Formats: sequence, C-alpha cells, structure tokens
Amino acid sequence: MRLIAVPWAREGSAFTLLFEQAAMALVREMPVLAAARLMEITDTRLWRIVKHSIAQAIGCFDLSAVQAIGLDETASKRGHNYVTVFIDMARSKEPVLFAVPGKGKATLEPFSTFLKDHGGDAQHIVEVVCDMSPAFLSGVAKELPNASVTVDGFHIVQTFPLAIMI
Repeated sequence: MRLIAVPWAREGSAFTLLFEQAAMALVREMPVLAAARLMEITDTRLWRIVKHSIAQAIGCFDLSAVQAIGLDETASKRGHNYVTVFIDMARSKEPVLFAVPGKGKATLEPFSTFLKDHGGDAQHIVEVVCDMSPAFLSGVAKELPNASVTVDGFHIVQTFPLAIMI
C-alpha cells in the first residue's frame, strides 16, 4: 500500500479540506462538542482541526504596522482564573492580536515576544489603552517603553462614580 498526497486533503488529516472548512464554520457558531456531535466525529478530532486552523492563521500574522493596542483581563472560569486579551486599536475587524493566561505585568512579556515573532516591534507601540492597574502600568513601561498610556473610560467611571453624577 502506498499513500500519496492529494490536493483536496491536508497531509495527516483523515478529512477533506472541504470537510475541515465546514467544521470550522460550525465551530464559529456553536461549541466544539455540539459541532462534533452534529458532524458525527469526536470532539478530540474536531479540536485537532481547530488547532491546525488557528496555527495556520497565526502563522500568517503580520504585526509590523501595529502602533496602538488595548489590553484588559477577563475571568476565564469561575474563581481567580484570568486571561489577558490584547487588541489592535486601529483594526475594527478581527482586532484580537493575542491572549494569554494570567493578568498583570507578567502578561506583557509574552505579548512582546509574540509581537516580535510576527514582524512587530515593541518600540513602535506608541499608545496603550488599559485600566489603571499598577501591574499593567509597570509592565507597559518595561516592555513597551515608547508607549503612552490612555486609561479607558469604563475604569475611570468605576473609580469616580460620584464625579459623574454631579
């Protein structure tokens, strides 16, 4: 028996490219487990397709033009599990650049590395929009030295609620 590469399937995948494309369309609209059940495959196999597609998309990232970013943490699960999300402030369609588990100063170093790995330069970031967290502010100062910090309005309102009412 001999395996040959065909143009309608990815090497190492048991599925056609059309099937993988349909799978990704479903995953955009519903949880992976629900999509896997609908497609009659295991969620593990569907996760492999998803991870491959994400890796392909990230590999094509060109972050050389990024100059202004926004960042904020959000809870990823109940309890104290956080993820910090970085967005390109100039991009209105698909603005998310990077997400990393954790919050605070420690998240800026992996972002800076990711930026460099995809053609960006931390020296070219001139503006960062974030909350007033001392950890974020010190991380920005260390990893993005040319950036001016703009505090987002939501956090100002939370800090000074009475000033807004007057």
